[in-house]
Order: sequence, then C-alpha cells, then structure tokens
Amino acid sequence: MRVVVGVLAAVALVVGATPAASEARNGPGQQRGPADQAADAATRGRPVASVGAATRSVLPLVDGSYAYLDEAELPGPDDATSVGVFVEEWDDGIIGVGNGHDDAHWVRDDLLARAMAIEDLRSREITVLLSADLYMIFHPDVEEIRARTLDLLPPGIAKRTTVAVMTTHNHHGPDTAWTVNPGWYEHMMDQAAAAAAEAVTSRRPATLRVAEGEHWFGMGDTRDAQIIDPTMNVLQATATNGEVIATAIQWNNHPEVTLGWTPPEDRSADCDRLGEGAGCTLRNRYFTADYVGHLANTIEREVGGTTVYFVGALGALIAPLRVPMWEVDTVGLGDHYTPPAGAVPAGGEQFATFTEGNFRRAAVLGEQAALAALRLLDNGEDLTGTVPVVYQSVPMYTRLSNIGFRHLLVVDDEGRTNLGYTPGMLYTCPATGAKTADTCHPDDFAAEVDPMVGPIRVGDHMRTEVAYLRIGPVGMIFMPGEVASELVIGLPAGFDADPARWFEGPLNLHAAGDEYELPGYVRAMMPDRYKWTIGMGNDEVGYIVPLSDYRIACVAGAAACRQLHAAGFIDHPDGVSGEQCKAVTEDPRLLEGYPASAAEAIAASCRYGQAFGRAESHYEETMSAGWDLAEDMLDAVAALTGVAPTGRINSDFAGHWRGFPPPAE
Repeated sequence: MRVVVGVLAAVALVVGATPAASEARNGPGQQRGPADQAADAATRGRPVASVGAATRSVLPLVDGSYAYLDEAELPGPDDATSVGVFVEEWDDGIIGVGNGHDDAHWVRDDLLARAMAIEDLRSREITVLLSADLYMIFHPDVEEIRARTLDLLPPGIAKRTTVAVMTTHNHHGPDTAWTVNPGWYEHMMDQAAAAAAEAVTSRRPATLRVAEGEHWFGMGDTRDAQIIDPTMNVLQATATNGEVIATAIQWNNHPEVTLGWTPPEDRSADCDRLGEGAGCTLRNRYFTADYVGHLANTIEREVGGTTVYFVGALGALIAPLRVPMWEVDTVGLGDHYTPPAGAVPAGGEQFATFTEGNFRRAAVLGEQAALAALRLLDNGEDLTGTVPVVYQSVPMYTRLSNIGFRHLLVVDDEGRTNLGYTPGMLYTCPATGAKTADTCHPDDFAAEVDPMVGPIRVGDHMRTEVAYLRIGPVGMIFMPGEVASELVIGLPAGFDADPARWFEGPLNLHAAGDEYELPGYVRAMMPDRYKWTIGMGNDEVGYIVPLSDYRIACVAGAAACRQLHAAGFIDHPDGVSGEQCKAVTEDPRLLEGYPASAAEAIAASCRYGQAFGRAESHYEETMSAGWDLAEDMLDAVAALTGVAPTGRINSDFAGHWRGFPPPAE
C-alpha cells in the first residue's frame, strides 16, 4: 500500500478553505446562493478528474454461476414478507449469515461489491473506493484484496493505484467473522478485486458535484447518551456526455433492519427438502443487502450509474431496530421520528405497529435515504478546476485489552483462527509511550496459555490503519471500526447544562454531563469544507467508545462487586471504569495499597471483564478490541490532518433524536 504524505500537498488542498468555509453545510437553511450557482454554471461540463465504476456480486455460487437468481423472480421492494429464492446447497458448502444462523438457504436480493475509482488529472494517482454488502473485512484481507486488485492491472497503472476497502456492515450477508467459509471467501475477494480493477480501467473524464446535509429517518441509538450524527454526504461523478458514472453516499446507520425478525412466510416445502421438519426457521437465514440495496437501486433508477455506499459513525449503537417507520408518500417525513397523522406502518396495515419487523421497512428506509441524497445534490456544489486527489494513511497500534480477541486469534494447525479469514500479526508494545514499528514487535503468531481463557496470542496489541482521502474540498477520514457518534460530531450544545435531555435511561449507567470526557472529535480536526467520516474503513476493530464511558464487568461475583463499590475500591456496583483499568494495567503498582482480595478482583476484572462479563447497559465493550481505541484513532487522525484533537462540545450540533426530534418538514 502506498502512503502519500507531504506538507506541500496538504497545503495545496486547503487553499481557499477559510475556517468559516470549512464549517459550511449544504443542509436546510444554508442553500448555495445565486453567485455560487452562476460560478458553477460557468465551469460545469469541464472535467475535473477521471472516474470509473464497476460492481460484482459477492453472493455464493450454485453450479458455478448466478443463474439461480434468474430462475425465480426475486421479491420486489413492496414485498414485506418473502425471504426470496431457496438454495438447497451452495457450491462451497455450508455458509452462515454474518450476524445470524450458521446455515443460510435463501436469497432475498443481490449482494454487491461496488467500486469507484477517481484519478487526479495532474499527478495521475488513482484511488479506488470499494464497498461490499458484507458484515466486515479485517485488515489482513483488506491487504489481500488490494494485492489482487493490483495484480489485475497493468504494472504502470498498478503502481499509482491505492485501494480503500470498506463494507456496509450488512448483518445479512455471508459470515466474514465467525464461521467463514474459505471457498466462498476466496471467491468474494476475487470478485471485489475484479470490481476495483474494472473501476480503474473504465475511468473517463468527469465532473464532480458534492453536497452535505442531514437526514434522521430510521435512525435510533440503543445506548445512552443518545447521540446521533445525522450527516449525509454525497459525491456524484458525471461524464462529459451527461451520463452519471457514480454516486457515492456516506450516512450513519446499521444495515440490520430485519435482524432477529422471523418472516411469517410459509416455506415448509423448502424446509422439507432440508430435512429440518417442524424445527425449521427462516430467522436470520437469508441474504439481503438490507436498506443499502434499496438506496442504491433507487439512485441508479433515478439518475443511472453505480452507487457506492459508506456507513459512518455506527458505534454505540446507531441502528433502525425498534425505530418507527411508515409509508412516506402520502404523509411525508414529518419530524423523521413521529408517524404523522394518517400514517400507515411500513409494509401496510397487516403490521400492528410502526416498529414491527418486515422487509418493506428496509425498502422505505433505503428509498428515503436515496431521495434525501438526490435533494441535496440539487443544491450541491460543482467542483471546478483540476481537482487534487491525495490519499494518505498511517499505521495505528492499539492495545487488545479484550483478552477474548487474543483467544479468537490463536492460529490452529490448519493456519486458521476463530475470527476472520487470514490470520493477522499481533505485537508486543510498551505499556506507555510511543507505539510504532520501532517499539512494537511482532509475535510471529506465537501463543501462550492463560489459566482462565486457555490459549491466547502472545501479542497484546494489534496493528490497523487510519486513512485520509482529499478530493479538492472534500475530506474523507477512514475509521477502522464502529465509532461512537460523539467521537465524530462531538457532544451537543447544551449537553452539560441539561444532560438528561440526551438520556433515555438512568443517568448513572453512563457518563453524563461534564463527566463525559472526550479526547476530541473527528470533524473538528478536519480542515475540509466537506467532511466525510467513513466507518469500517480498511478494518473492523469493533466498537470505538470514549474511555470515560468505558465500563468493564466486575468478575468477582455480584455480592463481592457491590461490596468493592461500597468500600470505594471500584467506581460502579457491577463494573470497573475504563480509566481505572487502564491505569492499573499500565502500572500494576497502583494496586499495592489495596487489600489483597480487592487488588486481585480489580486486576482480574480488568484482564477478563470484557470477554467474560457485561456491565449493565454496556454491551459494546464486550465487542471492542480495547479501551485505547478512541485516543489512538484520534491521534492517528491528527497525524494525517495536522490538527490536534481537542474539545468535546460542538456548539453547532443540536443533537436531535427520538426524544428531542428536529422540526417537522
């Protein structure tokens, strides 16, 4: 992978971006004026970059092809209950669903790897943005997809091409994390590389239009504080003949509309063929691209071209589950959260509530997001001149405080692990201070035995990356996981004065008010006029949560934990704070003044609590690589943008959510 750095290149990209301009938004109430639009018109049609796009299916094969998708008509967007085409057996054997059943047998709609290549007309450097309708792709396989892409390109083009690899975090694609099918996974990587390579070879002169705004419909937060980033970013490339080549969209919502829902469709005949009888279930056993597929289909139907979609701040936990959604056409969006008078649940009156699961919900969510993106483009900015395109990345070493990850990453005799596909290197790094290639040493896949967990990797740090792409006034930060919204957009204005406004449950379960400390937030560190914060960027390290809201389960037993808290030895009745665990892990001498039983309980909780327990309302810590992620990520962003992380309150951010909705449209 090429790392592009240089002060001169960075300065060239921000010429004309004053602090006021960097805060500009293309949302409601801040439309571009007549002078701006006249300037756009004068230069519209002049190529500013070279752009190509392509797609490939990443579904499993049957009899070596995708003909099975044509043999039976796939359900349309109005069908609320059908799981789609039945597949008795895949070519590669048993294939599970990313966050569901370990044996999938139905296909509701296609899953795609979508790629957009953009070339700087001056430097001739090419960056490919690849996004697949899958659960996650870990960094070792990102590097493999990059290598396969470059192998498909002529050497002269390959040496000036960089590939950024994302997933939509689709929870109903083939499993890429826990029960990975090797044959399918190899096919997927080949398909993804083919899409990326074709995007490069199909590039042609293009104009670029960009827009930014806000959209809340279908967004919920399942963890307090209720901080939702509604930012929607759109970039569209159009050929000189007027054809749309590609539309890129970034928004912040989990693709898991029907996760855990059991479709009511009668598929007993299919179940009989599987020999499962009465115990057969459709729950989480089908493949679908969720709302992302509907979003892409809507954009492509309206304007043509390829739609490439990126998720953003998903962590802790932005999702459409249990969020009201309705048929919008006759009643409008209202305040995006409250069904307007006369509204009908998405899927129709056959569903009793506005939150009941069904496939129509995914269609409505995707269609409305697509229409919002197109409305933003109507008032977007046409980029002018030859647009610089510069991609940079920096390595990031971070502590694996979650010992469960070290266990899952043990390599077996067949060269496999229980997390992901290609085994990744872990490292031993200093407890404190700089963590770099000079101070962190690879563990060469060695394992040791922990008395509680069993085999674990010797390395206690992982290496990932943070990247930064600048396309003229557009900046894109690629974040390697599911980042809490507040680490991206900051805490709302008024958060300290009235924290209860942003809490659905008791305030004592999470950091609140001025106790909710942040190491900074990403958007404040970006000097760009348009700020894209892309999640699942080149890796998935789990949830990235501020240390001040990190709570690790106490493993000493409920009664003993309450006693430890009452005595002032730990901060919570059921858990140890992230700050305390970080401190005693980095300097065990801090426990020397404690009674032996308390010191032992605290040390054990900090070592095992993420893997073996869960403090109340703190699920995300169990699915996070470690408590240093937020600070380490922001330090990496600072290395790329030159802006140090600082601040926590975003005075321009109202912080709307279901309990504090925006004004009705």
